[in-house]
Amino acid sequence: MKTNKELVLFMLSAVKVEETKMDFLLSLSPSLVVAVVHAVTVQTPQVKVEAARDKNATLQCIFHTSATNRVPGDNVSWRKVPAMEDFAYKVIGSDLEYKGNYGDRMTFSGDLNQGNGSITFSELTMADNGTYECTVQLFEDPPPRSVLIDLLVLVIPSKPTCKIIGKAEYGQNINLTCHSDEGSPKPTYTWQRYDAQNQPQQLVGTPMEGGLLMLKNISADTTGYYICLSQNSVGHDNCNISLAVVPQSMNIALYAGIIGGVVAAIIIIAVLAYCCCCRSSKDKEYEPTETNDGFQPHHEPVEIRGPSEEEIQEEGEERHSPQMPPTWRPPSRSSEAVA
Repeated sequence: MKTNKELVLFMLSAVKVEETKMDFLLSLSPSLVVAVVHAVTVQTPQVKVEAARDKNATLQCIFHTSATNRVPGDNVSWRKVPAMEDFAYKVIGSDLEYKGNYGDRMTFSGDLNQGNGSITFSELTMADNGTYECTVQLFEDPPPRSVLIDLLVLVIPSKPTCKIIGKAEYGQNINLTCHSDEGSPKPTYTWQRYDAQNQPQQLVGTPMEGGLLMLKNISADTTGYYICLSQNSVGHDNCNISLAVVPQSMNIALYAGIIGGVVAAIIIIAVLAYCCCCRSSKDKEYEPTETNDGFQPHHEPVEIRGPSEEEIQEEGEERHSPQMPPTWRPPSRSSEAVA
């Protein structure tokens, strides 16, 4: 903050000196005024500077003057067109300078005392693209003079994206699009067409600016393998897309097949539901019904009983006990009487 304040004081004092000098010059003859006003010149040996992204670039600003004395406040300033505010300036013969948001990424690389007001950018970005104006203000040689310099940051085109806009059906109009998100200078796009055997074919359609290929009234002849080349002075990249044009009847058959499948599924479900209902009704016919007097027989479960343990034991004893001969008994009296 202190440095900026000191710089402002320098500039204010320079303005006062400038007013005094101009009053003095106006008191002289017009020819002398013209000669002094056009004494300073500003030029650059390179009006267009190109550098790759993340690299460095120097914008040269060389000035010549017939004035031998330096007035406090003489300065070199830089601005980016069309911005109206300076983003950097430095007072000649002093360490006072201002570099705005650039910070250490921008330096005054020239010797202002030797008439060199050049600046150098480091780690270039796409945002650095543009036109810059260098202005030299010497109060001994008014008015200020400027020179314009173009800075072009070079960036290889990013891999483009290919898309089909529209329905690839006979008789339709569709567009093939191709676009790279990055690229400096601005990429140009070229379309190529190949067949299934990877043989080059004549390109059909109308190429438009910005990577657009218009295809009208497409047919089977439009089918192919399309490649889009995105390129600039730095490099290139490409994308590809397969285009298969089909008749509309194929889509109708597809829809008919889907509808037929849905109908068949509904019929199958209906048949299964009917069979289940019939089976349920038959089971109900075998269920006992109530009698006329309202009595419904009660069925008790039938218990099937096997032989008890005592019966099994007695049967075993009979098998193992020895059989005795039958005992003799005398005939009864009744039998004798009959005889």
